[in-house]
Amino acid sequence: WLKDDRYMDAYINYMYQGGGNNRSYSEGIADAAYARYLVNADSVFIVEQLDSMKAIYNEWNDHWEPAKNLYYIPAMPDATEYTIASIDASGGKDGFEGGDAFRPTINSYMYGNAKAIAKIAVLKGDLATRDDYVARAQVLKENVEKSLWNDSLQHFTDRYKVDNQYVRYWNFIRGRELAGMIPWYYNLPSDKDKFSVAWRHVLDTTQLLGHFGLRTNEPSYEYYFKQFVFTFGKPGSQWNGPSWPYQTSQVITGMGNLLNNYHQNVVTKSDYLKVLRLYTKQHYLPNGNINLVENYDPNKGKPIVYFYWSNHYNHSSYNNLVISGLCGIQPGQSDTLTINPIVDDHIEYFCLDDVRYHGHKLTIIYDKEGTRYKLGKGLTVLVDGKKKTLLQNSDQYNVAIGSALQGKKTKQGQDFALNITRKGYPQPSASIHSVSDSLYQAIDGRIWYFPEISNRWSTEGSTSPSDWYALDFGQVRDLSKVKVYLYTDNKTFGLPERYTIEYKNGAGWQRVKEKDASTLVGNTENTINFDKISATAVRITFNHETKQVALVELECYE
Repeated sequence: WLKDDRYMDAYINYMYQGGGNNRSYSEGIADAAYARYLVNADSVFIVEQLDSMKAIYNEWNDHWEPAKNLYYIPAMPDATEYTIASIDASGGKDGFEGGDAFRPTINSYMYGNAKAIAKIAVLKGDLATRDDYVARAQVLKENVEKSLWNDSLQHFTDRYKVDNQYVRYWNFIRGRELAGMIPWYYNLPSDKDKFSVAWRHVLDTTQLLGHFGLRTNEPSYEYYFKQFVFTFGKPGSQWNGPSWPYQTSQVITGMGNLLNNYHQNVVTKSDYLKVLRLYTKQHYLPNGNINLVENYDPNKGKPIVYFYWSNHYNHSSYNNLVISGLCGIQPGQSDTLTINPIVDDHIEYFCLDDVRYHGHKLTIIYDKEGTRYKLGKGLTVLVDGKKKTLLQNSDQYNVAIGSALQGKKTKQGQDFALNITRKGYPQPSASIHSVSDSLYQAIDGRIWYFPEISNRWSTEGSTSPSDWYALDFGQVRDLSKVKVYLYTDNKTFGLPERYTIEYKNGAGWQRVKEKDASTLVGNTENTINFDKISATAVRITFNHETKQVALVELECYE
């Protein structure tokens, strides 16, 4: 789906044009959107977001303290409940909310967003906006370095915004948190030994590095790992020591930036790979299944918060840690790509194939001895299938990619089956409905095939050899194809022996005339084309003599 622009275009448009960014949490969305532009080189699309980016950036003024030239935020809206700031501000009694503080996190996010907005403004030729946001970023950089650097802890730490009987305004929090490394995610700190020394705490197993992952704060903290909240009798989400994939991703990205963009002697490539391996292992549950959940015990290596909704938690930029970190692709605006693999003597080979970059097909191959792929020792780069000459500069390599190619945008009509709000039309019905809410799960736009997460309507519980699922559109819709997504596990759920599609435009149901015979396949998209119809309702009937049928999603198009 990364090769199809409409998915990420839709996400970014939703965040900036559709009101999706309601600022419930601190965020670096402008920086992420610009980073995506560096990969696909679609300047027209990213420039269209500029005005909305500026408007949302300015809305964050409600978290700005002019006297300190820094942003502040409580624990929960920073997506890090039960931090040192919030726990101590409660006198050690709570910490879910409150604890307003000038944090390295939000100030780094806003720095990254300001830098991105300035660069997008250059693409538009808006030099006034460029100068404005360059200046804003510089103010943040200077004040993060001046005010949030804690000389005694040698770490970026929070300062309190809140002032009460337990804590005092502008005092530093009393301990190091992993959040103090977030500035490097955005290359914010100056290239000085004074700052890079903070990474020693990340590599120290008595401090921020557990035996099974990174800790969110150090064991020396008084309330380290104290469980304040329980959900259904089980430990709830807290940031006072557990290992969180979300922040682990941020910090490993920052570690990669340190290796690529700084002169330092604290972190080595082997250190990066060690932490990446620990993080990789967190993706495996104790039963061996791949399933990244909310957070983990860095001392024991097991999940802590593992509820139904925690399965496959969307909390990670893991792939980038491999693609831009290990494999070394450093996206940029020019027609020359920089590649800097983070490999040590223990990495013998890798092949990253069919990566879309500036419209070209990119293949990155590393073969330590030249015996795995037989294309020579070391690094090999193919662009559109052709081997390219590499220019080496220290550990980095430059390769000429060529001018960016803009592919034709994929356009898809309206899905008349979609109903996210579960109100009005289209209105689903079925011959069996044994699982609560499942009718709308088949038309909610979400498509996945995880056995741990039920997001589907199914015939489970039915004693009939056939069952149907129907949609009432509430008006006439012209249709010529449907897309059917079925979940199969070869145990309970399988493919139907037969199916029929019918439509209604009046009193009775009529069968559509399919243009070609379609064999359904499980766990993927099935497109069924038919002669154009005008319908107020559509119904699909599944014959399932041997196994039950699970409909993940039904889509209807003109």
